[in-house]
Amino acid sequence: MKAVFLLVVFALSLLAGRDTLHIKAAAKAYESGKEALQRKQMEKAIGLFRQAIDIEPTFADAFESLAAAYLDCGRRLDAARVLTQLLEFEPDATASRVLLGQILLKEGQPRRALAQFSLVLKRDPFNADGLLGFASAARQTGLGDRASEALERGRKRYPMDARFRATASTANSR
Repeated sequence: MKAVFLLVVFALSLLAGRDTLHIKAAAKAYESGKEALQRKQMEKAIGLFRQAIDIEPTFADAFESLAAAYLDCGRRLDAARVLTQLLEFEPDATASRVLLGQILLKEGQPRRALAQFSLVLKRDPFNADGLLGFASAARQTGLGDRASEALERGRKRYPMDARFRATASTANSR
């Protein structure tokens, strides 16, 4: 019985060592990707972030950095795809969900954007970026009353936020 216990302990220690190497390799690729990004070596950075994700498929920081790199290259649809993958295992990543909604709006997909902003507001009803995005997407999908409600909620919650005042002026002039 003692021999079996020792064998199990030995096997677990080997697995723990392998997991540590796995994490270190992903972290190294990620850090190298950040350095490449700082040097504006975009394709290299993208490759390194992809490598980090291949090593560790739930490395949220690598997904976020990959999306940012794609955006820096003007590849919005690639960034949206990466953010969608991230949100599959990190559904509460509010900033990533807002960014995905903003990309979808720019890509002319207001219904899909509205769904993303709705999820943001379900989690945080007073998220300023969520309210603004929701209002824009709602307006584009013909839900002007819902857009107005979101803007009013934002103005009440954030009276000093110029984005809500500017949006109110634009909405009133139409």
